[in-house]
Amino acid sequence: MDDYGTGFSSLSYLRSFPIDMLKIDKSFVSDLPGSRDAMSLIRTILAMAGSLNVRTIAEGVETQGQLAFLAASGCDAI
Repeated sequence: MDDYGTGFSSLSYLRSFPIDMLKIDKSFVSDLPGSRDAMSLIRTILAMAGSLNVRTIAEGVETQGQLAFLAASGCDAI
C-alpha cells in the first residue's frame, strides 16, 4: 500500500486486500527526528504493520537522523 496515512488510505484496506508491504509517506519522514508527533505516528504505523505481519518501507529518507530513527524503530526497508 503506497503512502500509507495520506489521501484515501483507510485502515479497512489492511484487512480487505492482500497487502504485504506498507510504504510510509515522505511527509512523515521529512519531519524526523525533530517532530515528536511524526515519531509517534511512525512508531504506531510500524507497530501496527508488525502485528499484521506486513513489512514496511519508508520513502524520502534524506538524513542520517531519519535513517537512524527508522532503523532503530524497526522499519524493514528505506
